[in-house]
Amino acid sequence: MSTHADPVQLDDDRAETIVNSSSASAAKRSQEFEKSSVTSPDVEKKGADPAPAFDESVPLPRRNMTTTQFWIVLAGLNLGMFLAALDFNIVATAVPEISSQFNRYSSSSWIGSGFLFTFAMCLPIYGKLSDVFGRRLVFIIATLIFILGSGLCAGSSSMDMLIWSRVVQGIGASGIYGLVNVIIAADLVPLRDVGKYLSSVAAIWAIADLLGPLLGGVFTQKVSWNWCFWINLIISPISLIVTVVWLKMPMPEGKISKKIATFDYIGTLLLLGGTACLTLAIEWGGKTFPWEDARIIGMFVAGPIMWILFGIWEFKFAKDPLILPELFRNTTLIPLYVAEFCYGANLLGMMYWLPSFFQIVYGDSAILSGVGLLPMMLGLGFGNPLAGWITSRYGISHMNAVVGGALILLFSGLLIRWTSHTSRVEAVFELIFLGLGQGAMMSGMLLTAQVAVPPMLIGLATSTVIFAQLVGTIFGIASFSSIFLNAIGPKFNEIGLPAETQEILLRDVSQVRKVLQGEQLDRVIEAYAASMQGGWILMTGFAAGALIFICFSRQHKFADKA
Repeated sequence: MSTHADPVQLDDDRAETIVNSSSASAAKRSQEFEKSSVTSPDVEKKGADPAPAFDESVPLPRRNMTTTQFWIVLAGLNLGMFLAALDFNIVATAVPEISSQFNRYSSSSWIGSGFLFTFAMCLPIYGKLSDVFGRRLVFIIATLIFILGSGLCAGSSSMDMLIWSRVVQGIGASGIYGLVNVIIAADLVPLRDVGKYLSSVAAIWAIADLLGPLLGGVFTQKVSWNWCFWINLIISPISLIVTVVWLKMPMPEGKISKKIATFDYIGTLLLLGGTACLTLAIEWGGKTFPWEDARIIGMFVAGPIMWILFGIWEFKFAKDPLILPELFRNTTLIPLYVAEFCYGANLLGMMYWLPSFFQIVYGDSAILSGVGLLPMMLGLGFGNPLAGWITSRYGISHMNAVVGGALILLFSGLLIRWTSHTSRVEAVFELIFLGLGQGAMMSGMLLTAQVAVPPMLIGLATSTVIFAQLVGTIFGIASFSSIFLNAIGPKFNEIGLPAETQEILLRDVSQVRKVLQGEQLDRVIEAYAASMQGGWILMTGFAAGALIFICFSRQHKFADKA
């Protein structure tokens, strides 16, 4: 899943988008990058002088590198980022085969949501850890955790082991993602070149988005699904070695014990606990426990309460908050956070469940289901830079988000009509335009957030809107799974399938064309398609939420060209 928008180069001598860590203390660091490609509302109102020109005399680690060493380090960092990005969707086409091997299709959504949960929740924690122990050391540890998680995933002998291994893998991937951008922007390149080099990171995500489902399908069909994870063990050590040998960075100043003492433990626990409660309630409701079970109701109540307490704690009591309270006083950003949440839920819900539709309903192989997802990914890959070019040319970003949101809403709604008789041509056409909307909205929302804050807060504003999107992805996958699996059982009963056949199909969806034939097979396939219809309706609801809330946001002015 791409979480980047191409930086908009409005002035060659100004800094570009800087993706900083999510810790509030990063606001102090971001003063180094005060020279921005946007004019903040404060500067517009007060007529303040523009940020001073970048001082080439300021020492940077690059000054201690040869050109060859610099490119080796940059390649190593981008290689690590590519593998972390790949694991967002490489398993999407492998899920039916994995659930078939372990006879646990009802738990298969955890393969995605378990990874995304720790990925999102650990982002702000890594920001703080890098302040305490230094970005180089924390990046190395994150890479080691990612390698460990990948090895555990590849060697998993049960669904439970795979799910928990994906949780570990998400912890490592989060650190890789969160620190690569900061290392490039803060430690490797002169400020005026930041945008150019961060564009390479955006390109890495775009390539991973395209290749992930295809590689997952190829590995699953030609070798085994385990190779979706073995590949990380083969390639990740290269990134690790490059970082250890060539990336030399000083440790942060100050006492480690003092920094650890100021860590926002209470805020972290409240944020993690609230998100975990809601995720578990959605995943378990109607499957593991009845919806009216006290445990499900309790988690639905506890989750929002913990989020509210988190907000109160961050605003009133936290000495060094995870999320800077000033960002939640910005009337442009507040609706953007909700829009990003809804957008992320729609994006990953679609990306994760479309391959399952192609395999179950169309009968596609793992490879063909990855090919079936390509139109959406190509549309996303084209829509993102197109929106960035429009912003660069005309100085608008909010309208890109609105138009993109309208496309997502329209073409998500058209998926509700999909059945086993939906033509491939129609599917390709609708997914291309769905992807175009996703790309345009992604770029538009990110840039709208960046121009809505003073230059020193651009990094934090960027990280918080991306965090909101990532939290949305967790709920997108989990809620689609809940709706689908709660609907399919009653439809099997309507068809009159024997209990033992239902049990087989609910555990191993790949058996549908092996144990059934003729009219009964056709009716079961239609039941699968109809059960997924509820998921498409939900995705359309998320799209509507994204469009509505982005309309409550507004456009701030970009700086004029020099």
